Amino acid sequence: MIDIDTSDPDFVVLSPHGALSQSDFDTLADIVDTRINETDKVPNLVIVLDHLPHWEGLGAMARHFEFVKVHGKVVRKVAIVGDSALLSLGPEIADRFVSAKVRHFPASRLDEAKAWARSEADDPGRFELIDGLPRDVIALRAVGVITAQDYADTLVPLVEEKLKVHDHIKCLVVLDDDFIGYSGHAAWEDLKLGIRHPIAFERCALVTDIGWIAKAGRLLSPLMPFAFHAFPLAELEQAKSWVKR
Repeated sequence: MIDIDTSDPDFVVLSPHGALSQSDFDTLADIVDTRINETDKVPNLVIVLDHLPHWEGLGAMARHFEFVKVHGKVVRKVAIVGDSALLSLGPEIADRFVSAKVRHFPASRLDEAKAWARSEADDPGRFELIDGLPRDVIALRAVGVITAQDYADTLVPLVEEKLKVHDHIKCLVVLDDDFIGYSGHAAWEDLKLGIRHPIAFERCALVTDIGWIAKAGRLLSPLMPFAFHAFPLAELEQAKSWVKR
């Protein structure tokens, strides 16, 4: 079943739960198409997921894919709201199949997801510099949803500039309560940055209370060509001391 809220003029809020049927997607398509015909405006979508739903059968799956194929060409923005770690992969996967901008927001950031869906621009996040560390350290605080543009505008130029005067650099990244997530393209830019400079980084400190991100970093640390350590937010000063070594 899909609960559908059409009260906002700029977007439609979808709350899928349980088994999704073919008629659910028929109803959704009718509601979206009616909104388009009545207002001459394509609504953005805010999808709220308390739990990952499932299809009732192959007919429902096919109708879901058909909806995405048709409406994915005209919907500009899709905000996915929920706390499942799997949802963070949604934007990266969706970017390959739809033209819409797809962003993931934690459940606690529903209002921000709606604000993003309502706005014309796609500028949900940024990197903020943290001062007071040695010149060979890049220290950043991530705010909002980090996109590929944030990498292009802030992180990549910082790395390139510091590598002009340092053989190796260090990094400290803080993901606190103002951080929402990464877009799929940002994740790709992160990977490309590592490929371009495989031995540039000497050590990296991640400071966050987001459990699954810290855990993922620890699991992947043996594969990283630099020293890595994850710290809780309460140990920010310890993280600064560690990264300066």
